[in-house]
Amino acid sequence: MIPKRNERNQMKTRIKRIVFAASALLLLGVAAVFAQPKGDTVTVKGEVVDLWCYLEGGDHGAEHKKCGTACAKAGNPIGLLTEKGEIYVMMGIKDHQPGKDVLIEKMSETVTVEGTLVKKGGTQVIYVSTVK
Repeated sequence: MIPKRNERNQMKTRIKRIVFAASALLLLGVAAVFAQPKGDTVTVKGEVVDLWCYLEGGDHGAEHKKCGTACAKAGNPIGLLTEKGEIYVMMGIKDHQPGKDVLIEKMSETVTVEGTLVKKGGTQVIYVSTVK
């Protein structure tokens, strides 16, 4: 039995939708692979700080949590201060994700982050994938 014209059109439309959806998923997967920063995977332990106050006046620690959180909410960058005094700028691993999206709840706390380290022109950034 040959399907009627209307049934054939509906079947073609379904096939087109399936092909479109599969293509879109494939493109999203490819885009996610290419959006990843290039660098070494690192694990670094340190205190989460807002960079505005830390770089301007050295402010950090538990007594600075409220101000640091307010600065981060205002859009100032978040950093990680190690025991050796090294500073890493924190960013999320997702494309264009700010550090505050993954670390604001940990402001002034000591954490261990894992992510991709990228260094350029004296700046070192960790694109954070996990926080412990």
